[in-house]
Amino acid sequence: MLAGNVCAQWKKCGKPNCRCIRGELHGPYYYRFWWSGGRQHKSFVRKADVERVREACEAYRRYRAFRRESLAQKRQQMRYLQQLLASLRERESHVTNLRSVKYDAPH
Repeated sequence: MLAGNVCAQWKKCGKPNCRCIRGELHGPYYYRFWWSGGRQHKSFVRKADVERVREACEAYRRYRAFRRESLAQKRQQMRYLQQLLASLRERESHVTNLRSVKYDAPH
């Protein structure tokens, strides 16, 4: 799995008599872009590896989506358990209060 995305880019080489000066750019060249440590990174991807790297990036996105969904479900379960615990504590407090009340038996 790899973070990021594969993008094609076309380049100008800068030679004065090259076709790219007239707008016929060189490429496409493929790069993987990803964020790490608050900065964007870029890495060249060989044409032979483009599909494999794209699949690895897609696998990473699917993993992240699964993880996000799983964490959301765990948070929801924790909220439910906290509500259940609060309800049980409230009932326990109510039962304790009832036991402490002394009833006068009818004569």
